Amino acid sequence: MKTLQEHNSSRMADYHLQNEAAKPHPNGIKCPKCDKELWDSNPMVTLTSSPPQKNVHCPDCGFRGYRLA
Repeated sequence: MKTLQEHNSSRMADYHLQNEAAKPHPNGIKCPKCDKELWDSNPMVTLTSSPPQKNVHCPDCGFRGYRLA
């Protein structure tokens, strides 16, 4: 078994990785307005629509929309 300190240390490392993953980042999809790369606006949030979607935006031209999750 792990000690409490070992457990907490590993959870803190996971927390920092999740915090980085939660920041907006490029997703490899071309913007329909300016052809630059779209970004996932809130990567850790999936809209509960049918089908599920994610918010996207273009930092270059300001386009905002949704992609399928």
